[in-house]
Amino acid sequence: MEKPKIFQTVVIGVFMALLIIGFLGFSGKIPFPGGSNDVNYGTVTIWGSIPANIMQAVISEKLGNQKNITIKYVEKKKATFASDFVEALASGNGPDLFLLSQDEIVRNTDKVALVPYTTITERDFKDTFIEEGEMFLRPEGIVAIPFTIDPMVMYWNRDIFTNASLVSPPSRWSEFYGLVPQIVTRNSAGDITRSFVSFGEYQNVSHAKEILSTFIMQAGNSIVTSKNGFLTADIETDANSQNGAARAVGFFTEFARPDKDSYSWNRSLPYSRSMFDAGDLALYFGYASEYGDIKQKNPHLNFDITVMPQADQAMKKLTFGRMQGIAMVKFSKNLPGAMHATLLLSGRDVVGAVASMSGLPPVRRDLLSVRPTDAVFSVLYDSALIAHAWQDPSPRDTDQIFRGMIDDISSGRLKVSQALSVLQNSLGKLLVQYRQ
Repeated sequence: MEKPKIFQTVVIGVFMALLIIGFLGFSGKIPFPGGSNDVNYGTVTIWGSIPANIMQAVISEKLGNQKNITIKYVEKKKATFASDFVEALASGNGPDLFLLSQDEIVRNTDKVALVPYTTITERDFKDTFIEEGEMFLRPEGIVAIPFTIDPMVMYWNRDIFTNASLVSPPSRWSEFYGLVPQIVTRNSAGDITRSFVSFGEYQNVSHAKEILSTFIMQAGNSIVTSKNGFLTADIETDANSQNGAARAVGFFTEFARPDKDSYSWNRSLPYSRSMFDAGDLALYFGYASEYGDIKQKNPHLNFDITVMPQADQAMKKLTFGRMQGIAMVKFSKNLPGAMHATLLLSGRDVVGAVASMSGLPPVRRDLLSVRPTDAVFSVLYDSALIAHAWQDPSPRDTDQIFRGMIDDISSGRLKVSQALSVLQNSLGKLLVQYRQ
């Protein structure tokens, strides 16, 4: 009877050791094992919109010593990615992996092979990646493994603030009202020549949907939630709610009302990003990835960035984040290789290198825990930790729905609560066809 007990003990010990090694490798505490040397995973192809020179350099440097797998990256244009992907799948020539953005999860879940929780536990996932990454979690498995995060931040013109004798940008939305009269300037005809903030309109406001989403989520609304296996719209439309979406959207629209002291924006003004580049807009809300482009467009622009302002009564800090994850294609002819490549690509060395070369903060908590000394990256790291988004069923359609809401309010056709009800109903109709 002693031999079976000894055998059981050895088997259990080996199994537990493998589990520990797997966890340590995934969490970045030790290099992830390359798998058995006698397993040849062949070539794995991954599609994405990250510049090829970045991905190829990182793969070559960080994974070039992998003898049992070859990872091939193919850069695709964002504008045609969806159509190229569908056509490739239909012809049987699709990739094994693709970079899935947070606003394409709903439309692509049926094309994805889920990562099982036996490979990466939910606890390990949450301990490894930022909170926004949990958008990829499903009861039956993981849709994608977080790879990049591009959080929204507030850009501010230092010269405009200095000339107005203001020592720092606002950190709370409630501070905005009092700053408008100190910064906005008009010509003899009463037209705005220098603006404080580009809120209130939609058509000439960069990232208007993301800004509005940030306001609504800071007010405690998830926008879209899962109930009984269905994705449903979840927006508080009560105008009397102290922390509801009505107050958040009402705040946004006030800055385009000429009868208000907060009047700072109208639809006749240039596109908000262009006006900031020209030095005529005090505050601009954009993605972290825009920093380098703004510097290049106007080398003489004296600007800085800071974390997205927060609501006075907000229970937790929050900004909008554009996230990408590594997803396995359900129809891949090499799923074992795709799984192995996913684990390699999501390791700390690759994620850290891609983030650094892209000018973005990393998506892994272990990398974010090492505070950067660079002034810009310290803001980006803080912003990555508080990044959130929502399950968008169709970015193009929802953009039109949000635009319609703001146009209805600014034209006076609908009150804020009525326009939010239209938003709620329109989102609900889009989501009806999707199950989580």
